[in-house]
Amino acid sequence: MENSFAAHQMQEQEQVQILSPRMLQSLRVLQMPSTELYDYLMKELEENPVITFDSIDYAEKCRRNSHYATDDNNEAVLADIVADDDNSPIMSLRLQFAMLRPSLEIEHIGYALIYLLDENGYLYYDDVERLAQASNISLNDLKTALDLLRSLEPAGVGAFNPRECILLQLERKGLKDSDAWKIAQDHLELLGKNQLPQIARKTGLPLQRVVSAQQLIKTLDPKPLMMETRHRGSGYIAPDIRIFKREKGFAVELNQLRADSIMIDDTYSKIYKETDNETVRTFLYENMKKAQWLRDSIRQRCETLMDCASQLLNSQRAFFESGPDYLLPFSRKELAERIVRSESTVSRALKDKYVECDWGLFPTDYFFPKPTAEAHPTMTKNSIENSIQSIILGEDRQSPLSDGEIAESLKRLGISVSRRTVAKYRDELGIPASSRRRVYS
Repeated sequence: MENSFAAHQMQEQEQVQILSPRMLQSLRVLQMPSTELYDYLMKELEENPVITFDSIDYAEKCRRNSHYATDDNNEAVLADIVADDDNSPIMSLRLQFAMLRPSLEIEHIGYALIYLLDENGYLYYDDVERLAQASNISLNDLKTALDLLRSLEPAGVGAFNPRECILLQLERKGLKDSDAWKIAQDHLELLGKNQLPQIARKTGLPLQRVVSAQQLIKTLDPKPLMMETRHRGSGYIAPDIRIFKREKGFAVELNQLRADSIMIDDTYSKIYKETDNETVRTFLYENMKKAQWLRDSIRQRCETLMDCASQLLNSQRAFFESGPDYLLPFSRKELAERIVRSESTVSRALKDKYVECDWGLFPTDYFFPKPTAEAHPTMTKNSIENSIQSIILGEDRQSPLSDGEIAESLKRLGISVSRRTVAKYRDELGIPASSRRRVYS
């Protein structure tokens, strides 16, 4: 009896050991955003020679291309991909820099500076200093390369801080030493707090000229590279799920690599069938088995994501039909029950992923709002935030509403929330307090 139990226990342990790598891989693949899946597959490719690179690489290029779902012409798709790559912010800056025809040494320094830019288009003193020390670059060459970088589009790229970024943009407009220039140079902090009368007193300028300078500075972008990225449509966030309204209803698509992108190189399949070398056969068998596991993991990922996406559409159809005001309270537990999956599986499947739809790009967390209170079981935080935005949009800009007055306005709409809650939601929306919203005439 004991021997039988021990044998059974050993068999179970062996099964766990066999299944564990597959399960772990499946969970990892399920949890990754689509943007990380390609990098993961590239690492797998390094360790597994039987998987073809071309199939994965081409599938990833197609996934990144927004026209892929509707364009059947492979040559046209690849042409669009190349064009998109050329229009990335970094590539655009490199091309502009090269067109200035600097010396080879200055060009190398310029390219290094471009790759040191953060996502907003700024440089950091420490990074530039380390570059100079590591490469033994002369200060004159560094300054030349930096000046050339700052002459590129969009204006403001290569600044060390927001003040410098604004000044670079004003200089590009020929407004050096203007009211806006002087205020940005010496009083940008006060300007950010909307303390215009104080700026007028400190500068001796009439209030109306300070107001005009403020309006001009508001037209400038303190994050120029972010603006360029949005403008060219090559943002850092890619959707994992797409849900769009069509003539005959809604279309639900996954924007990710498919299982059939994991292909086994025919050369290795042929060697496996023909070789008599047992070591080679074992090596190829193990790697082909791992490749199949990878295919299965991606297939399961696609099935789970598609089930989640379809149920999101069914449960939040009012949102997809009519917009954010119609988002309903919903939970991952409810979604899991409806697609007959565990809540942990649903959480992994939707973790760090984004949905693109007719109303914009949203993190999956957005679709699971909690009821705001028992008194408002069908009202979400999103609905209250939209109401706050509407109230502020309609306020008198010369006498903006306080948080308490906004709470009173909400109460008249049947929404009972405290002043403190209004302040919290307003901050989360990025809307400044009333003192900073005030417009001076």
